[in-house]
Amino acid sequence: MHLETDLANIDDVTHDQLRAELARLGDGTDRAILSIDGSTYIQTAVFGNGLVVEKREGGGEETHFHAVPRHPELPPAKPKPKRSWWEKLFTHDPDLTSECAFTLDEVQQIFADYLAGRTSDLPKQWDQGYCDR
Repeated sequence: MHLETDLANIDDVTHDQLRAELARLGDGTDRAILSIDGSTYIQTAVFGNGLVVEKREGGGEETHFHAVPRHPELPPAKPKPKRSWWEKLFTHDPDLTSECAFTLDEVQQIFADYLAGRTSDLPKQWDQGYCDR
C-alpha cells in the first residue's frame, strides 16, 4: 500500500513506517492517506479535538464513508482566539472540531488493521458521506 502525508510519500509502506508517520500528525503534517489505489483508501485529518477518519471503497461518492466513534466524548478543543472578519474569510481555521474525532492511538489501530487487511474493531460504525458535525 501507499502512504501519503504532507511530509512523506511511501510505496509499500511497512507497519513501522506507518506508525512513525502517523505519530507526526499534528506536528508538521495534518493528513494521511493509506491507499490501495486512487479510489480505495483510508484517510485521516487533524482537527482541534482529534482526528477524523474516512474511507472510500472504490467507485464514486456513494462509496465514501466516515467513521463514527463509539467512545466517551473527547476533551473540548482549546478556546478559539478572537479573529478579525478578514481572517475569518481568508484564512484556514486551525481550531476546527468534529464530533467524529478519534484519538491518535485509535487512528493508529484503524490504519494498522487496514494495512494488515483486517476489519478493525474501531470504529464500530461507518456512515455514508462526510462527517458534517
